[in-house]
Amino acid sequence: MIKTSWEGNCFLNFFNNKASLGNVDKTIFKSKTTSPYKLLKSTYDKEGRCILPVLHTAGGLVGGDLLEFEVNLEKNSKVLLTTSSAQKVYGSIGRSKINPKGSYSKQRNLINILDNSHLEFLPQETIIFANGLYDQKFKVSISETSSFLFTDLIRLGRSSSGESIESGVFRSKLEIMRNNDLYDDWEYVDKIELSKESYEAKSGMDYMPVFGSLIWICEKDFPKSKIDNLVENIKKIFSECDDHLSIGILENGISVRFLGSSSQDARKCFFSIWKQIRSICRFCEPKYQGVWPLQDSMNY
Repeated sequence: MIKTSWEGNCFLNFFNNKASLGNVDKTIFKSKTTSPYKLLKSTYDKEGRCILPVLHTAGGLVGGDLLEFEVNLEKNSKVLLTTSSAQKVYGSIGRSKINPKGSYSKQRNLINILDNSHLEFLPQETIIFANGLYDQKFKVSISETSSFLFTDLIRLGRSSSGESIESGVFRSKLEIMRNNDLYDDWEYVDKIELSKESYEAKSGMDYMPVFGSLIWICEKDFPKSKIDNLVENIKKIFSECDDHLSIGILENGISVRFLGSSSQDARKCFFSIWKQIRSICRFCEPKYQGVWPLQDSMNY
């Protein structure tokens, strides 16, 4: 029997090599990948942070595809992970006489962040084409002295060509837990399902095709006053925004939801919040990455 689906794997291990870049150390990595994953050239900022774009070479996912993505940050590491293009999930329902109900494309992500390490995982958006089925899961384990910033941007259908998600479904589960041998110390658990019903519902997306999440989990001893100031600054920045933005304060961090019609507006929103987070953490100001689309038309 000939296999027609992808089963791709990407393993990344980041560590501090103690090689001085002025007064800071440089984070380097070892990797092991199989198709369709490919790693682009890594770069570094002035804090020694490793900036690594990941590429999905197949151009998109079809029913039955399975991607596994594992990331480990050793102690004293700083990493920005991103992708160089949007993830496309093609229609599965009604494409096969053998399986007319279609099958899900799946992505499984396992992330482990050790002491005094900081991961920013900022991929491009996922586009669910008409009748596409997609299921993603994230399991994140983080130490008490580390932080994790994650954005997830979803577009339902290609609205520019009049396409909606139709019978497609997007599912996502995110679990973030502190490293603790004594008991389960949950920081954040989030489960989302988007479909035609939620897209059309007044109490759901109300025909706005772009849905985004930004989750920031900080160190456990991070000052609460700084988190409160961050939330107030975000509210001021977006007080006159036409898109829908909601902000929640977590025990150690924040949760932001975006709902609108433009992926570019969502990028602008999340980039502005990212700059605010970098600032209160006393990290260097982020730069818009050249591998991201539309960078020439973005004004910040």
